[in-house]
Amino acid sequence: MSSSILDVRPGNILVAVRDPHNLCYLRDVLERADTSKQDVVVMTARLYHREHAFSGSTSYEAKDIFDQYEQELFTAVVSVAEKEGKHVSLLVVPGSNVFDTILLTAQQLQSSRVVTGFSEKLSPDQQGKLTGDAWERLPEPKPRLTLELIRKDGGVTEYQLGPHEPRLRPEDLALLHQLWLEITSEPQMSGLHHYDLVAIALEKLRDDLSGEEREKILNVMLENAAASAHPKLKIPRSRIN
Repeated sequence: MSSSILDVRPGNILVAVRDPHNLCYLRDVLERADTSKQDVVVMTARLYHREHAFSGSTSYEAKDIFDQYEQELFTAVVSVAEKEGKHVSLLVVPGSNVFDTILLTAQQLQSSRVVTGFSEKLSPDQQGKLTGDAWERLPEPKPRLTLELIRKDGGVTEYQLGPHEPRLRPEDLALLHQLWLEITSEPQMSGLHHYDLVAIALEKLRDDLSGEEREKILNVMLENAAASAHPKLKIPRSRIN
């Protein structure tokens, strides 16, 4: 499958749908998208749980492979698109893993963004992690992709898939800058850049994770993650001494 088969342009938005009664996020995408400049593809994954399952390398236009559930789903999708006055392409993709199927489709369509709703069973971070794991399993060359999760109230959580610049908290940037000021106060260190400090810290972390400090470091990471997730509880952040 390629973007040319569906007659969609590279850089399109891929919207994954499963529930005909939960298409608020599709409506949100269509409200924001200028479909004269960027195509919108709406897909659903037809999952096969068996040893020799289909993979996302084979796809079908929706008109060619419908069951009763998919008919209801895509009828609802078309209704939303018509109300917004926007064109969408419909796609059914067989697969055995929903995350792999969506990411393979995005790669083959040369999509720039994958959009879906919030899972009722997974947290946003779990959705992001599982989607990121699927990105890692893609064949090379792997595309730059953004995952966008949209809540029913319109709230959006974004994840950049694959290697990307991390989103640092203000306190992280402040600490980095403080360390840089301290080190570059030495005349011989005046040419040092912030990224030099980051590189040294990452190399040190890599080495420590391969040694006796691994369990201690991972425990500290878990405690700090809990403190970030529940800031109102004022959980003290752990430090590595």
